[in-house]
Amino acid sequence: MSEKLNAEVQIVLEQLWHEHCGFTEIAWFFREVDAFFSEEHLKEYHPELIILGEDYPPELALTACDHPFQLLGGSLATTHWSDALLPRDADPVSRSACGYLLNEHFKLAEKATVILTLSNDNHRKLAGLLQAYGIDVITVDLPPVCDTASSQEAWAAEMLRVADEAAGRLGKKLSYSRLFHAAEETARIRKAITSFKTLTLNSPGCMSPALRDLIAESVFYALDREEWLDHLTRLTGEIASWQQRHYQKPGERPWVITAGSPVIFPNEKLPMLLESSGLYLAGRIDTLSMMAQKPTLKLRRFGKPESVVSQMAQIIPGSEVSGAWTVNRGLLNSLEDKLRNLPVDGIVYHVLKGQIEYDFELPEVEKRAAEYGVPVFRLETDYQQQDVEQLRIRMEAFAEMLRQRGAERMRMAQ
Repeated sequence: MSEKLNAEVQIVLEQLWHEHCGFTEIAWFFREVDAFFSEEHLKEYHPELIILGEDYPPELALTACDHPFQLLGGSLATTHWSDALLPRDADPVSRSACGYLLNEHFKLAEKATVILTLSNDNHRKLAGLLQAYGIDVITVDLPPVCDTASSQEAWAAEMLRVADEAAGRLGKKLSYSRLFHAAEETARIRKAITSFKTLTLNSPGCMSPALRDLIAESVFYALDREEWLDHLTRLTGEIASWQQRHYQKPGERPWVITAGSPVIFPNEKLPMLLESSGLYLAGRIDTLSMMAQKPTLKLRRFGKPESVVSQMAQIIPGSEVSGAWTVNRGLLNSLEDKLRNLPVDGIVYHVLKGQIEYDFELPEVEKRAAEYGVPVFRLETDYQQQDVEQLRIRMEAFAEMLRQRGAERMRMAQ
């Protein structure tokens, strides 16, 4: 039953509810997320456009539809709904997305066009399965590299084709005006999220990292993005005021960053595991968390869609933390930036079972981390909870090793 999905969401929300310092605005975000995943809403919700995954630019999605739904996966309940459709060794993100779209409880894709980026073999299989069930799917075929002139031209041509096709199917026209306003809105959202995350990072006692990331990602479940922006601005103001009144003692917990497979609500298994193991999650490097950090487009008031997409091709693919590329330069560059600018004690490299494409970057991640004297812990898991205690034992040992390293550094510095 679809109430299992809502129950899964409510359990996580209840766990996160007390992980902040009494900010009144947080209640609004909880209500929005809970309402979105309610059984009543899901049964009545029929979006025109569904974006499956994180590799399709939101600026282009908004040119075809005012309220596209970004389907990310993340639910254990919906992975079970896909058991008869996908093999058990398929990655949990694809299985969860499949369960969202093909189930007997609600019909999200009944009236929708689905845009699906063919960023891995699981997505190719999923595209064929959805089409076999009569769902209207537009596939996006990305070039394997992103740093050559020919690959950028191929990326731009493919994005223009998909954007034009999606707009046409929804009775719209791909115009510069719509693209300009979509880019403006996306930039404002990214700026607000960046300000919020920067402030919470500088005030680590104000809320848990899992709650911080949920609030930032709740924009995907907001039916009114302007209202969402207003509440995020108010919450950021609350935190700034709290910061002025409270002295922030440097935390004793080791700071870690995660990289690799994305952490997607409501599966907050990894952030909660880090928290309970005595580690502070200072940042994430994955496709979802890095969406807010993509470079801002510089647009004129008038122009052609082709010029905008051409500019996107020069700056977006290289900044994406995506397993679609032969070399994941976005991940490696973001890692280098965080190692340079944050007091990182360790890296937890997160690989969801079935997402082997992220393992290809692990040797280079370990090499770059070694240059900064930062150890890397590889963690492979899925959405199930059976391995939590085993992982906690390993994570606590990693945390203790980081604490001992920190203590040794302080001793030698004295």
